[in-house]
Amino acid sequence: MAGADDWRALARKIYSFRARDQAVHATVRLAVFTDAILAIAATVLVLDLHVTSDHPGSGLIHQINAQRATLASVLLGFLWITGTWILSHRSLRQLRGVDHYMTVLVVAGALTITLIPFATLLLASGYGHGDFWVGVEAVSLVILLGVVLSAVGTDYAHRRGLLVTASSPADRRAALSIWYVVMGLVVLAVVTAPFVPWFALACVIVTRISALLPLSSDRAGLPGDLGSSLQ
Repeated sequence: MAGADDWRALARKIYSFRARDQAVHATVRLAVFTDAILAIAATVLVLDLHVTSDHPGSGLIHQINAQRATLASVLLGFLWITGTWILSHRSLRQLRGVDHYMTVLVVAGALTITLIPFATLLLASGYGHGDFWVGVEAVSLVILLGVVLSAVGTDYAHRRGLLVTASSPADRRAALSIWYVVMGLVVLAVVTAPFVPWFALACVIVTRISALLPLSSDRAGLPGDLGSSLQ
């Protein structure tokens, strides 16, 4: 009968739980996967918009007016997806590769992307009703999950040495400080959504707009920059 040592030896042959024992792979296929998820989510957003046959009292102008909340939610959802794509592109281009755990973190982040159309649909459906806060809460929670996973992934990449250039503790703190600020705003949105949903939604929108801003890591000459080869 196999003993505990035999089972541990067998487990070590099958699995590789220690990060330092795992191989580092290229990010190309992972980037393609996340891009596909983002493209599908962006397409699904517009499926909530529709135009029916023109009936008396229900003309095209009326239909557009009736879908104002849905149109706004589609624009917010696209803003969200665009910011997510920029952050994903920025993060992956700074990596020399990914191991198993980094791959799992990126794929888990992709799960939050698939929830964007549902969250924005809740937001549009609740507009003008007493449960509007439910949609704001859903949006806030999904964004919070994505931010947490991004922060964990950023920290893991620094600790595991997966970056193209090695980072100092100061660089690591600076990178994480951005996520902590964004996370603080989203947590504030989650807490305040049931009481002041419009304030919570404003906090969420601020975090999404911030994702569109160019960071110092986007400067020429830094890892991932191909400018010199294009000149």
